[in-house]
Amino acid sequence: MNSDRDIQISFLEWVKSKNPETKFADELGALLAISKDSAYRRMRGDTLLTFNEIRKISQHFGASLDTFFNQSKDTVLFHKKMLNVNYGYIDFLKSVLQAVKMIGQKESYHMTYIAKDIPPFHYFRYPELSRFKSYFWMRTILKEPTLASKPFSSNLISQEMMDICSAIWKAYQEVPSLEIWSDETFNITLRQIEYSYDTGALNHDQFQMLIDEVRQLLSILCVEAEEGIKKHPDPSQRVLSGKFDLYYNEIEIGDNTVFFSMDDRRMVMKTYNMLNLLSTTDPVFCENIEKYIKTILQKSVPISSSSEKERLKFFNAMHAKVNEFEKRMG
Repeated sequence: MNSDRDIQISFLEWVKSKNPETKFADELGALLAISKDSAYRRMRGDTLLTFNEIRKISQHFGASLDTFFNQSKDTVLFHKKMLNVNYGYIDFLKSVLQAVKMIGQKESYHMTYIAKDIPPFHYFRYPELSRFKSYFWMRTILKEPTLASKPFSSNLISQEMMDICSAIWKAYQEVPSLEIWSDETFNITLRQIEYSYDTGALNHDQFQMLIDEVRQLLSILCVEAEEGIKKHPDPSQRVLSGKFDLYYNEIEIGDNTVFFSMDDRRMVMKTYNMLNLLSTTDPVFCENIEKYIKTILQKSVPISSSSEKERLKFFNAMHAKVNEFEKRMG
């Protein structure tokens, strides 16, 4: 791979291999504003790419030249999405939906979620929890000025947001996934409810409604763990459901880490500052995370399927925590 032509052919083949779901020549032509024939000429190396075209391809497809040339094994390229900087809350929801839909494209695709907080997909099947989590994130994390002095109200969350949240849950329901929880995983939402109630953002009826939905969530999660599949809150709804494996780890989890396995491809997403996202397909980093997951699973207790004793022990403890929390706050 010595000539410019050879390098270009290899580079575009590499980019294409990382985006197998796309009609690459069509997308390349649209991106560079050239004909399909011109796109093929670049893919064959008959026409050399300009620096500007390479920049567009790298940014659009998330294709790091540093990763391609493997110039540094100590450097990892992350793609960042920062709320209030380069995208807003609705954009955040759309990016989550896009990622989940990507994993749902093939039965062989799989998601592993190491959860510091309950994965948001679970909240999004319950209307008040969906609205409350969106309200809390926008008001306290994003400092949305329109919510600064407003107590929680269902009408503060737009129908567009609710529709996307619902679409996220429906997409996630079909995805085979494994989740690793700790005791702290469940505490975060209770602390958010407590903070909102203590500061007057929630009234008693709203507090009670959220607690009721939290109990419903725990109950359906227990059934999902027992049956090993995801379920709709309404038992009359018959939908395609993905495999669900749940593990309990006694060690507190430091952050939310999502690992995507897509045949021979891997991708990692990590959250920071609550909602901001970092993602990478760097092979060495993804391999490291995959090994970390295997290690943490060895130190975790499976509470899905046949693990009845551990499952009941875990969910009984979670229900007791909610009861104690409600009594203390009442």
